[in-house]
Amino acid sequence: MNVGKEAKIYWISILQGWSMLLVVIGHVTLTNIFENPATPVSTEVERIIYGFHMPLFMFISGGLFYYTKIRKGKKYGVTIRDKAKRLLAPFIFFTLATFVLKYIFNPLMKRPVELSFKQIINSILYPASNPLGEMWFIITLFIIFLFYPVFKWSLQWNKCIVSVWITALLLNLFFPKDIEILCFSQVAYYLVYFYSGLLFFKFDAYKYTDTKCFFVVSLMFFVLFNILVLPVIFLTFTGIAFSVALCLLLSHYWTRLFSSFRDYTFQIFLMGLFFQMGIRFLYAKLDNELLYWPLYVLSILLALYMPVLISKMIQKIESPFIHQCFGL
Repeated sequence: MNVGKEAKIYWISILQGWSMLLVVIGHVTLTNIFENPATPVSTEVERIIYGFHMPLFMFISGGLFYYTKIRKGKKYGVTIRDKAKRLLAPFIFFTLATFVLKYIFNPLMKRPVELSFKQIINSILYPASNPLGEMWFIITLFIIFLFYPVFKWSLQWNKCIVSVWITALLLNLFFPKDIEILCFSQVAYYLVYFYSGLLFFKFDAYKYTDTKCFFVVSLMFFVLFNILVLPVIFLTFTGIAFSVALCLLLSHYWTRLFSSFRDYTFQIFLMGLFFQMGIRFLYAKLDNELLYWPLYVLSILLALYMPVLISKMIQKIESPFIHQCFGL
């Protein structure tokens, strides 16, 4: 099965939509207890998704970074300035907004906040303490982008590619997991997935994975590694391989899959969790187990489509500053 230029674009867009759907489903957690034994079906869904969904996000980010920056020979200063506007402006805006919201509703919060300068600075230097927990990803991704010269240099020689990939793999496996300042441990952990995505897109590896056979084999290994107790890296890479194969296959039959939200994945990442927290509060307030699955589905739909609606409204405002705050 050959992929033409248009199909290639379709599968990337579908993969972005698929990865965002996984993130949203993984964040439902209506009972506010991750992998709650009282909800075995959604617990199993969470377990499977958390095995690979953020490495998949990094894999895609690496691939798109190659396509949009490295392949086009963008200068380092211009690239980092662009990424700072794209990532750090929303990071600061949503961090401050979440501080205010959580401070107002502190009695209802699982993690109350202090509206103090010290805690705000800590939430930047130590993103794990950020009132909006998912912000660790933004800082991690931005720091990885700072290695642009290393990525660009390594692609000149195959031996350098191998050396950088092995180094990234060793960091993933052996770097200390508890260095929280500026997400250093997260950077070390996710670098191998980012670089793998970069290499996958550079060498157009989709040409070799766009077969039904590869899809079946990747699915089999993904199921197998979800059953066996093996190092998590086996599950993450097979989850990525399965996702790529699935989206390549679907791109031939349903090019507009996820088109209703796939162009706003960053905005969904930034805003979706607020609506999911609202559904959690509603479920806790109603205290009715019969509403679990209806609210579970509602949580997914609101997290996907309310950010899209808000983004489209903001795009009508002629203010570059506001657009930057929402990552538009």
